[in-house]
Amino acid sequence: MNKRLLIALGGLLLASLAQADDCRQQLPTWIETAHPGHGAGQALEDERGHYRVDAERSICKVWPARPHLTLVAMPLIRAEHDGYGETDLEVLVLDNAKQRFVARLVEPDKLDWDAVYVEDMAFDTAPYRLRKEDIAFGVRISRSGSSRPNPFYETLLNLYQLDAQQLRPLLRELPVRKAWGEWDTNCAGEFAETRGLVVITERIGNKGYRDMRLKNTRTERRMAKIDDDCQVVEENTRRYELPIEYGEEHYLLPIELVSDPL
Repeated sequence: MNKRLLIALGGLLLASLAQADDCRQQLPTWIETAHPGHGAGQALEDERGHYRVDAERSICKVWPARPHLTLVAMPLIRAEHDGYGETDLEVLVLDNAKQRFVARLVEPDKLDWDAVYVEDMAFDTAPYRLRKEDIAFGVRISRSGSSRPNPFYETLLNLYQLDAQQLRPLLRELPVRKAWGEWDTNCAGEFAETRGLVVITERIGNKGYRDMRLKNTRTERRMAKIDDDCQVVEENTRRYELPIEYGEEHYLLPIELVSDPL
């Protein structure tokens, strides 16, 4: 690799990092723009009642497919109790040049939690080219369980389409990772994990949307203590695919996931 190419690649990397830093630095301003009074600590209220923006868990990312736009997601906390919470998810699209939101969508109760709480939230900007030249983007929401004897973790993928000045959900809560188990908190127990990869096919389905497939890999392990050493005594792995097709208004979860979510 020649020196000029190295310099060019280095410049692109620095520009990308600077852009990401700008996004995070401007996030407080964008939250205030979307929810006037937040920065001053004022009580916020809309048609659903009182709420506050969780600024610490809000995220943003420049959309690589449309770099003139930035994606923003904010948790809107409606209620907090000792053992559970009620939280909406607001997804917004910002015009970088005009510094104004061109689309926004609030999904009620999307981030509610109880014994299973929201651990992380991230944008998925893989090129989901689902209809002609339309490109969707995703929000991955990860949750963890609070039980040590029965560990649980999941990541759910949600896809959105920017249609004119509206955001439209295309796919809701597709499990792309699940891990769970039951053990004695020392060694002995059974564990399972499923990891999924979403693949867009060439087949054109309902209303011009391409079919997708979820390629899953499921691994099951049984652990036991042998000679004072915790070991895997049995392990099985299987791979399988599930179809994801567009219905009348959005993609439908495979029936296998609806009837047996694990």
